[in-house]
Amino acid sequence: MQFHRFFQALTSAILGTGLIFSSGCTHSAEAVHVIPEQEMTRLASDLSTYAKTKSPSFQLVGNGAAGLLEVTKSQPEESTQQLVGALDGFLTESFFYLDDDGTPEMQEPDMLDYLEAMMEKPQTAGKAVWTLDYLADDEAIAMDQALGRARGYVSMTAASTALASIPDEGVMGDIPGENAADIQSVRDARNFLILLNPGNFESREDYLAALAATPYDALVIDLYYGDTPLTSDDVARLQQKPQGGRRLVLAYMSVGEAADYRPYWQAAWNDSAHRPKWIAKPNHDWPGSYRVRYWTGDWRHILYGSEDAYLDTILASGFDGAFLDVMDAWQTFK
Repeated sequence: MQFHRFFQALTSAILGTGLIFSSGCTHSAEAVHVIPEQEMTRLASDLSTYAKTKSPSFQLVGNGAAGLLEVTKSQPEESTQQLVGALDGFLTESFFYLDDDGTPEMQEPDMLDYLEAMMEKPQTAGKAVWTLDYLADDEAIAMDQALGRARGYVSMTAASTALASIPDEGVMGDIPGENAADIQSVRDARNFLILLNPGNFESREDYLAALAATPYDALVIDLYYGDTPLTSDDVARLQQKPQGGRRLVLAYMSVGEAADYRPYWQAAWNDSAHRPKWIAKPNHDWPGSYRVRYWTGDWRHILYGSEDAYLDTILASGFDGAFLDVMDAWQTFK
């Protein structure tokens, strides 16, 4: 489990505004014309339509989608509007500060201007804009929150990209906007906690109890603890803030990478010679993770549309929404 920033675009053979790939399906070598930006937008839109048909209040927050909001030859205005319509919230990491081994370093002015311009689009449409910077310095944390507040964002910090612990308020500062209100949508949330790696907790009960005791308006957590999905009872417990009021609980879901520790992974795939074509290059920054050709039917079938699919399991467990990670994977296929 991890977050992803903008990746350096890789060179490929380009035909027109798109690329030619094999379909990636295990039973087909049919060639398809792929425009990576539009395919990621289409996937997000299809996931949104599917989930909201089953649960109209279901929320989707996309991570790393800023580049998909830029109008280009490959991503026309109608595609950016489609993406804004599909997602309820947009999160960007390292928005105000760069992650530089624990030393606060302000974002480059040109990049900050670009990110602000991209986030203006969902913000104008009434969607939530969240930022997450990796900081452990109290002064930088206070500045980060002030910068976000001035722009109408919900800006939070984490001490490490591992996202494996609950911040200590004595170190990380007060939780901004702590409240006892009922939170019905991500647009209502005044703060959030992202905890994706529960390995520091000694047991499932310790993990759930620690999360339940936090006062955040929204929790972004993994669907699983160990090899077992959280149950609807687990999620219902987490949906109540200790100070009163209901909060949102969102489940992590990577749409741009597969991981060898996920239940869909087959043992034969550990041998690259037997890996299906829709699994692309490994992500060496996160061992066990692989870029995927996310437009293929095989990957989509893993994500949604059957009882055992990832999004369907999230819905069955009673989560309020999904956190779509690795939306910047399209850059791998440019």
